Amino acid sequence: MRVCFHGTADELDLVAGRSLMVLLTARDLPRMRVFELFQAHVLAHPYDDRYRLCAEMTETEVSPDA
Repeated sequence: MRVCFHGTADELDLVAGRSLMVLLTARDLPRMRVFELFQAHVLAHPYDDRYRLCAEMTETEVSPDA
């Protein structure tokens, strides 16, 4: 699955510095799901010094004691 984040350079730096993303779900169990980001690239947005970070995302398993 492909995912894109839009924001300033500082905002995207926070996302790009992590290879794992944790998403909280409202209805699914488990309530916390972990995804791995790979093949990330950043594109300059044509307006307002904004950027777009796009990456492939796959669900991964994390051990409870990690």
